[in-house]
Amino acid sequence: MQDKIQEFWEKALASYGAKDWIDKPTIFVEQAVQYFPKNGKILELAAGQGQDSRFLAKKNFEVTCTDRSDFGLEAAAEKSKKDNLNLTFKKVDFSKTLPFPDGTFDVVYSHLGLHYFTKENTRRLFLEIQRVLKPQGIIAALFNSTDDPEISGDGFEKIEDNYYFEVKTGLQKRYFTLEDTQYFTEGLFEPIILDDLGRAYKDGKTALIRLVARKIGQ
Repeated sequence: MQDKIQEFWEKALASYGAKDWIDKPTIFVEQAVQYFPKNGKILELAAGQGQDSRFLAKKNFEVTCTDRSDFGLEAAAEKSKKDNLNLTFKKVDFSKTLPFPDGTFDVVYSHLGLHYFTKENTRRLFLEIQRVLKPQGIIAALFNSTDDPEISGDGFEKIEDNYYFEVKTGLQKRYFTLEDTQYFTEGLFEPIILDDLGRAYKDGKTALIRLVARKIGQ
């Protein structure tokens, strides 16, 4: 199964190379960056070909760009080299413990990359994000929502509430609600933005869940 999922992502990221949005900063990063500190360390999870990582590096952030796909990271590194940008690239399976010390980053950022886990593991991932953030650090993430019409189709099998198996791709994918997001962040982060007004160039979807929040405590 893991081989099938890996193959899916390699093909998907390769196909994105022909899209007109692949080298544009996403709508969400341009909205979220105003809540970031003026400089500091940013970790992007599930960066794909790194357009948002490059956008943030151009704003003088020290960016660590991560993905589970070698293809995505290689493309991101090549594009960063052409732009004369100094980013760190690291292959990360964030279904496991994040390979970074406590309090490393000022911001953890992800664009449609944190929704592939069970309820238990999603909460664990938010705990990991909180761990690697500095005090008062920022999480900024965009999520698919339960308003997505695709989950009503025949190709999706429900695993648990708001979590589905996609037969064609082999992916297991979570669709968020505002209430879900509040549950996963409770006691960890204080929301600055939490709404369903997100949009994405990739497929024109609206009503995506936007989260920008500040770490609670040390």
